[in-house]
Amino acid sequence: MWRSIGFLGILLAMLSLPPFSADAAKWSRKYIRKLPDSAFAAIETTPEGKTLRHLPHHDAKGNLDIPHLCNALARLDQVNWRDPARAEEALRHLRDHLERAGAKPCRPPRKSGR
Repeated sequence: MWRSIGFLGILLAMLSLPPFSADAAKWSRKYIRKLPDSAFAAIETTPEGKTLRHLPHHDAKGNLDIPHLCNALARLDQVNWRDPARAEEALRHLRDHLERAGAKPCRPPRKSGR
């Protein structure tokens, strides 16, 4: 599944991301449930018709939330994908956002030498 993306590229991207960001506002489950589908990197549907929404990274107003974008990239491999192709699409979607936001948003802040 990840061969087409390039293992080394994924590894480098993951190594540059913190597992979480202290800057991220905590989104409650209730808040996430109310988000529109467009706030998520990928949407899947089960055979029973249940919608599975993965990796929220836009707020309720549709604005890109950089800490949640970084978190989504860091958690990509933790999602239980029904269709592996959706994982690749989600990665491309999140990387596109990251490129438009600049290469630095997901790097942890540098500690001062003081």
